Amino acid sequence: MSYERVKEGELQVGRPVPWALYDQDDRLLLARGVVIESAHQLDELLARGLFRKLQLFEPAPAPQQAPSAQARPREEVHALDEIKLSIGDNLQLQSQAGNGGATRYYVKLIGFLRGKGVIVTTPMQDGKVLLMREGQAFVVRLFSGQSVYAFPATVFKVANVPYPHLHLTWPAQVKGLVVRRGARVKVSIIASAQDARGRSHAVTIDNLSTGGCSLVAKIPLGPRESKVHLKFRVLINGVEQFLHLDGIIRSVHGEAAEDGLTPQVQHGIQFTDLPPNEDVVLTAYVYQKLFEEAADA
Repeated sequence: MSYERVKEGELQVGRPVPWALYDQDDRLLLARGVVIESAHQLDELLARGLFRKLQLFEPAPAPQQAPSAQARPREEVHALDEIKLSIGDNLQLQSQAGNGGATRYYVKLIGFLRGKGVIVTTPMQDGKVLLMREGQAFVVRLFSGQSVYAFPATVFKVANVPYPHLHLTWPAQVKGLVVRRGARVKVSIIASAQDARGRSHAVTIDNLSTGGCSLVAKIPLGPRESKVHLKFRVLINGVEQFLHLDGIIRSVHGEAAEDGLTPQVQHGIQFTDLPPNEDVVLTAYVYQKLFEEAADA
């Protein structure tokens, strides 16, 4: 283990020490977080010789401040027929919260008639049609362009002929939230990462967008600008999908592990050369998570 000497001015009286401090014989003098109580104590420590373990990586960036009101997503109000809807679009139906909490179903748009109603497929689970009842209330969410839209609706007709479908009430208005370009979603996905030397690493993806991701590994996957290949699976509308994505490491942040703790190294990855089928799956998954985040907002 490499060490470097602590310099005057790096420690302050009345503040916790930012590192574990050792003497020249590798004996622990102060654990990280201990407060130096007096100038006399500080002088004695510096005279004795203070060392800290050498940081292996650049420190993680400070958390960003909360976005200003101007930076927040912009809310809009529309009529449903003003939105560019296409037959076959995915919609989310969220039931009103009861004792078991809100339930979310994914359905497809079959059709609509302005001022009359919206027709969607009946939700299914494990290949079976779920039982829906007339009068059941939902919040309907859909994604179009760069916005996620939501409106309340009630089932006014349950039909099973010639196939199961639902007639929903027409909304008076639809609220839209503009999603910023490259919006990221919080996730916790176990993945396999192959570095430029062909070695495989178990990693955790903690946020994801259509253009890249942030992931945590036990050791660096490589220097900045090196290539990496990611493999992981996601669930989209209950269907398992596998993704194989190439990327470039744009940032590496971490610090030497404290005694007995596993190091955590954060990587910023930019995806490159996404095949069309992988791009479609990734986009569908990110949009699904955006649906869920919008529902919880």
